[in-house]
Amino acid sequence: MSGAPVSVEHREPNINARRLGLYLRTIREFLELSYDEAAVQIGCRSDWLVRVETGFEWPSPVEVERMMDRYQVRGSMVADVVIDLASRPNGPEWLSTHAERLKPSTRDVLLMESEASVIRTYGVLTVPYLARAEAYVRHIAPRIDPDCDVDAEWHLLDSRQRHRPGGRRRDLDVIVDEGALTLQLSEPEVMVDQLRHLLDLSMRPDTTIRVIPRGAPFYEARANPFDLLEFPEVSDRLALVHSALGTHFTTVDLTDTWNRIEEGDAVPPEESRALIRRLIDELPQG
Repeated sequence: MSGAPVSVEHREPNINARRLGLYLRTIREFLELSYDEAAVQIGCRSDWLVRVETGFEWPSPVEVERMMDRYQVRGSMVADVVIDLASRPNGPEWLSTHAERLKPSTRDVLLMESEASVIRTYGVLTVPYLARAEAYVRHIAPRIDPDCDVDAEWHLLDSRQRHRPGGRRRDLDVIVDEGALTLQLSEPEVMVDQLRHLLDLSMRPDTTIRVIPRGAPFYEARANPFDLLEFPEVSDRLALVHSALGTHFTTVDLTDTWNRIEEGDAVPPEESRALIRRLIDELPQG
């Protein structure tokens, strides 16, 4: 086990490192072990263990597997999760190809999204990112940011949409306001393509698409798009808020807001599909 001197590099741990450390600390505390007791059991230095649990040291998958063996929890599902997570210190490979052009805060957001097993996403003026079709992205991205590299933006988003954490299932639950589906685009066929894409997504077993019809009550909590992320083997949720300044984490629990929108505003999936089909029929067909 690692016994090398603690690095003097002072860096802010990335969010994946903090998450791995949280898992490991939760396991140690569940076993009611102090740092010194755990270090003896594992066969490592206690200061190294502190750095691992606070995200300032990244253990290898072999080291994490040994920790699980020494803690005698190797056969548990959470052990599989932490060993798998230890193999991806910087997230999925596709994210590294965009690292230089992304702000650290954006990278952290995408790291957490890439690990989520359930994503609930709400859109009000535009279609939520993970439900966007390629033509829609190529149409609106330059209008939002004239200097953006559209090819790079689509490659990143396509990778996000295709990604499955650790090869496991990821459930996507989308709620979108009808107003986002009736934008007067300069190319109506782009919206037709987007609407058909939503229909295709709605038929997947891991995806739910619901629409808030025109005329539904509008209130302050519905004004901003947001996501809720859930992760395997933990009960905590993370909330992300999208604004003109970008996407950022929020400490506000938006679960009640999601439930209010889901139960009081959005129509069921089959009714949503019928609404989407009607919108397609109302648009000029290319």
